[in-house]
Amino acid sequence: MAKFRPTPGLDRMVALMVAPQVHAVARDVERTAKRLAPPTKQWITVADDRVRPTHISAHGQERPENLRFEVNSMDWDRRHRGLGPTTYMKAPRDETSRAVANIKNCRCSVHTIPDGIARNIRTLPPVVSGTTVTAKVVASGQWVVEAEVGTVYPGNLEAPGVFYMRRAAAEVAARR
Repeated sequence: MAKFRPTPGLDRMVALMVAPQVHAVARDVERTAKRLAPPTKQWITVADDRVRPTHISAHGQERPENLRFEVNSMDWDRRHRGLGPTTYMKAPRDETSRAVANIKNCRCSVHTIPDGIARNIRTLPPVVSGTTVTAKVVASGQWVVEAEVGTVYPGNLEAPGVFYMRRAAAEVAARR
């Protein structure tokens, strides 16, 4: 019967040898997540003296494509439509927001920023701890969590999640 006695520290040496491959998988997940991440959108007014004050305050607001803008409610909508102080709109003139006064004759538009969420995704260097190699892909920044899992606004207005990180990990795992 043959016996094998590994050199002390062999398991750590193997972990160090595998670390670049683990990092490559993580970078593949990062690239895939960036491709699947939603763009962001930005509320833009025409910036003239006829823009209503509620829309002036929304000018420049940026949200992931799957989420809603937060616009101050008009008094009429609060009194007659039962809206709270904020109207949650997918885009200017969004009838699903339940607003009437805030969408009538609106001339605002939306500007799309293709890498809005993707710019927040990155891969951290691999970490070797004993025999374990870990490489993390992180998305950190404003709205990345809500873009991933979605949210529910007052009045049961839903914004579904895109699940770009979960889908990226599943795609890379299926390819390997």
